[in-house]
Amino acid sequence: MIRYTLLLLSSCFFLSDSWSQVPEKPYENSHFLMVDSVFIHFRTWNDDLAAPRGNVLLIHGFCGSTFCWRNNYDTLVKARYRIIAIDLPGFGYSERSATLNQSQSYRARLIWDLLTKIDGTDTVKWNVIGHSMGGGTAEAVALMQPKRIQSLIIVAGMVFINNNNVNGVISNLVNTEFYKKLLLSYTENKYLTFDHFRKQLKGTYGYMPDTNVVNGYLKPLLIEGSAETVVNLIANSKEIQPLHAEDLDQLPVMVVWGEKDRTIPERAGKKLKKAVPRIELRTIPYARHMVMETHAELFNSLMVEFLNRNNGPAR
Repeated sequence: MIRYTLLLLSSCFFLSDSWSQVPEKPYENSHFLMVDSVFIHFRTWNDDLAAPRGNVLLIHGFCGSTFCWRNNYDTLVKARYRIIAIDLPGFGYSERSATLNQSQSYRARLIWDLLTKIDGTDTVKWNVIGHSMGGGTAEAVALMQPKRIQSLIIVAGMVFINNNNVNGVISNLVNTEFYKKLLLSYTENKYLTFDHFRKQLKGTYGYMPDTNVVNGYLKPLLIEGSAETVVNLIANSKEIQPLHAEDLDQLPVMVVWGEKDRTIPERAGKKLKKAVPRIELRTIPYARHMVMETHAELFNSLMVEFLNRNNGPAR
């Protein structure tokens, strides 16, 4: 805990002086660390356990944050896993940037740099869990350093067979001044509003979320620079390293999907399993896109069973 305290103290000067909208400590277990000139916010649980059963990294999806995993932390804590949940750059309480590369391979490299700064070693193995956009990031994390992966769980993820999914025509269009301003205006004034975001969550939940949930998502998205991040996802996502899903065949991988997912249909998971047959595909009946929230009990059961199976007996 001492190292996190020092990291937090060293970060607070920057955050309070230059980034006044971000709380110095959004949560009791919050920490900040600069990686590649970007301050990353992350939270930790069970960091003081002498012998955790394993290490778990949680990666949220598009417009999400560490808030997305609120129904899953307690289960992992009770199962004696050491947990790190991160806010991807530009989301949650991590630093905003209108120019940072938002490709899956770049995010994966940044995450490995973060974990190396935290652990100071290349021997720690991780169980990586990612949702939606963060599912693709989790896949890239596993592919970039497979020797440091204990297991991988992808939840309704933006998965890939090859990570060459950048549409040059669209990114070039968004990078023109006229269309960038147009998209920025729409994102800031229409998309990132309470009413619109509640409708978006209704589509991913399958029911209307309550006000506290909407605000939990929306609060960090109202930080200045969030709209620029959303636009930059389209404008600046060129991959820095080629990756191929077939290289997952030596790793324990489980893919979890909601049967009624309309955001990223289950066929994406089936396509990934076809490319890597040893992947375990689990479907949650009647669920939509946010299965770890809306069907937490069943999801947590699947998650912990898979983790326990691939991390050995508790010590």
